[in-house]
This record gives sequence, structure tokens and C-alpha cells, in this order.
Amino acid sequence: MKVLHDIPISLTPEYVLQEQHRRQQKSVNSALVPVVKEAVVMGEALFAPAAVYDEFLVRDVASERVILGTFSPDGSASVGGGKLTVGPKVDLLAPAKRVIVAVYTIGPALERRVHELQSAGETLLAYMLDTVGVLALGAVGEALRVRAESRASELGWGVGPALSPGSLVGWPLNGQRELCALLPLERIGVHLSSYYVLEPHKSVSMVIGLGSGYESNHVGSVCRYCSLASSCWRRRGDGA
Repeated sequence: MKVLHDIPISLTPEYVLQEQHRRQQKSVNSALVPVVKEAVVMGEALFAPAAVYDEFLVRDVASERVILGTFSPDGSASVGGGKLTVGPKVDLLAPAKRVIVAVYTIGPALERRVHELQSAGETLLAYMLDTVGVLALGAVGEALRVRAESRASELGWGVGPALSPGSLVGWPLNGQRELCALLPLERIGVHLSSYYVLEPHKSVSMVIGLGSGYESNHVGSVCRYCSLASSCWRRRGDGA
């Protein structure tokens, strides 16, 4: 199990605007640039990126479940480890010999500031700061995906897509309970609510498969299987 706190996040106003308007394929509204610049500077002072992740053996993939095993201190396999009830898309993990299970966050400070701005009537700045937070969280996730790719490369394997409860069709949000039970979330200041929501809200859980059966060396997207595909503002118009 590893805990990360020193995770670089680098965002520019141009990138934030580009990502915001990517799906609509609109030109950047120059009038928004000063607000976005303020939001980026504000966000940089509020980010508290952290992640906890661990690697598990895949003992079996069947009946919509992945049965996991842990490693003993000497590196040999151990029986215990838990399970993940992924649902009908569990076949996305069928090639996996191991999985990396992770939870990551940017902390609660940005979220609190967004609420303060909303209460003060600064709606546009609040919206832009929230957008900056979403992209910052994505940057933390990308750092973990790169680590998964590097680990797979060490083993001479490929990697599967990043999967998350509540996003992958057929894997409901209550799947967070099984996933989060595998990791000490308190080490990064995250907890799971009674509604199976990660708090702070700018937090994400994910599972990435590693195995010789995967053809790709890069962690992919499962946007076409996402339960939020019709409303996600970051989804590409090309159906990725």
C-alpha cells in the first residue's frame, strides 16, 4: 500500500477554457479569461492532492465479481483480499492478473471556497473555481494512471481502462463500500458517507487491471460504458 501527497498539478487558464468548451466546439470567450485566471490562482492555493493505492492479485473473475488476493510480506500470494462486485462489465477485468485499487482527492478546501463564493453571490467565479477543481482532480488521477502503466511495463504486461463505481454502467455507487474497504482512506483524509459518496466530494475511486491479456500500454477510457455519458461536460463529441 502506498500513500502519495506530493502530486504536481499544473493548470493554465488557457487549458481550463479549452477543456470547458471542448465538447461544444466553441471558441474561447475572451471575456472569461480574467475570471479563469483568478480561479486558477485561487485553486493553486487550495489544492491538497493525495492518493492511497494498493496492488492486488486477481484470483478469479466470474459472476460479475472479481475475487482478489493480497501479497504476504515476502511477496508470495495470500488467500485473503476481498472482492469487487463490478457487474455485467466485469469482462473488462477478465484479462487482469493484478489490479491497482486507488482513491485520490484534492482535499476539502477548494470545495469550501466554492460554497463561500456561491453564498456571496460570486456565481461565475464559483463555477470557474469548481471547474478548476475538476481538472485538478483529473490531473491527480492521471498521475496514478501513469504509475499503473509503469507498473504494468515492469511486469511486461498491458493495462486496462480505469473503472469506478457509480460511473461504469452496472457498477452502482454502493460498490464504493467494497472498494474502499480495501484501503485506509483515513490516511488521505477521505471517508465514505452512508450514501456511498466519497467525502471530500472532489475525490475519486478507481480500479485498473494489469495483465498480459491487455493489448494497450496506456490506461484507457470507458466513456461509452459510463452511466453519466449523456451529461458529462468532459465527454468528447467523437464518442470516446
